[in-house]
Amino acid sequence: MNFEFSEEHRLLREAVRDFAEKEIKPYGREYDEKAEYPWDILRKAAKLGYIGADLPEEYGGQNLDYLACVIISEEFCRADSGIGSALMTATLGCPMLKYFGSEEQKKYLPPVTSGKTTSAIAITEPNAGSDVAAIQCKAEKTDGGWILNGTKTFITNGSISDWVVVLAKTKPKAGYKGISAFIVETNWEGYEARRIKKMGLNCHDTAEVYLKNVFVPKENLVGTENAGFYQLMRFFNESRVGVAAIQLGMAIGAYERALEYAKQRKAFGKPLIEHQAIQFKLADMWKDIEAARLLTYKAAWLIDKGKPNPALSSAAKLFASEVAVKVMYEAVQIFGGYGYSKEYDVERYYRDARVGTIYEGTSEIQRLIIGRVLAGKIRF
Repeated sequence: MNFEFSEEHRLLREAVRDFAEKEIKPYGREYDEKAEYPWDILRKAAKLGYIGADLPEEYGGQNLDYLACVIISEEFCRADSGIGSALMTATLGCPMLKYFGSEEQKKYLPPVTSGKTTSAIAITEPNAGSDVAAIQCKAEKTDGGWILNGTKTFITNGSISDWVVVLAKTKPKAGYKGISAFIVETNWEGYEARRIKKMGLNCHDTAEVYLKNVFVPKENLVGTENAGFYQLMRFFNESRVGVAAIQLGMAIGAYERALEYAKQRKAFGKPLIEHQAIQFKLADMWKDIEAARLLTYKAAWLIDKGKPNPALSSAAKLFASEVAVKVMYEAVQIFGGYGYSKEYDVERYYRDARVGTIYEGTSEIQRLIIGRVLAGKIRF
């Protein structure tokens, strides 16, 4: 067992950190207040190969392993919680095409890796969140393709992407066995999106999507008809580790800011860090971050070995997201009144981290998945 990075991973971290310190960290507050997507920063990151780094080179990626993607996510979100996570979710629709798309469909990938557009995957609906089998969006066969009708909500990049992978029922009475995935171009007739205002992640695009008699040509069916749920499970095995990396980076960013503040701020005649109460907070923050890092790295390592473990992916997402929320709470506490002020980054991190225990499956769902694996009801 080797806990050291390879030379390639070490150099990657150094390069990404340098980029993030210069091109991401100084602009976090600005983009949060403007509530605009950081297109200019996305394009700079894309030029360096940081967007879709795991995708094959022929589609604009770097063909890097998943641990490399975790490193990029960690460093981006360490620099800024909002911009960092916005950049790392730009490729949300890409894994479905990477693993299940035809060669013709993979033409959608290069515009994402080059930063010309983002991508999205539309799963959640107003009445179907954690229960994917309960989605009501329908795809009905017609001459030359399908007609899609339904509403999706909380769709990251739903109003700014050129294309979206939409999960819809193709066999309504078959439950999870009757779901298929489709590539929908957002300029097609019948596609509408409305941006949702949120508590945090203000520079993200999060939208409610309306599909009204959208015609999708048959060649835009991703993979096999009625296999969408199984494709999605493969997607979640990776995406949940990606969320863990994002939340880990946020936790590190808030912890480092709190540590630095504790060294500078004085109370009762000495720096905060010399007070045992503050030392205990920082010690627990550091301990939990290290544990989250090891869990996230192991889950990524298993993906790279071709042995993704749904229980470990869920555990990484569950633990890292809950650690992030806990770390943010203590970071704000260490800053005191200033932590509640927009003058300091931890206020923004606090808002941005909270959704981590909800999206890509709530903490409750992650515990359910782990429990079912332990009970032998989910095999891998």
